[in-house]
Amino acid sequence: MNNLDWRTKSLLLGGALGALLGIIAAYVYVNATDKADKTPEIRPAEAVAVGLAILGVLRQIAGLPEAKKR
Repeated sequence: MNNLDWRTKSLLLGGALGALLGIIAAYVYVNATDKADKTPEIRPAEAVAVGLAILGVLRQIAGLPEAKKR
């Protein structure tokens, strides 16, 4: 792995972290629905809210290089 440049390392690390966070999110969601004894239901408004929150996090990550310049 020493011959990989920083871009490749960043992509691999980001992919691994994204997969791990996705598995953790699914685990938390499944446990929450099991405890509530309800059939999982996601309303469109909830899905949009989660999507917008994810976009906000992505914008913050994209702005990290600019924040270091200050």
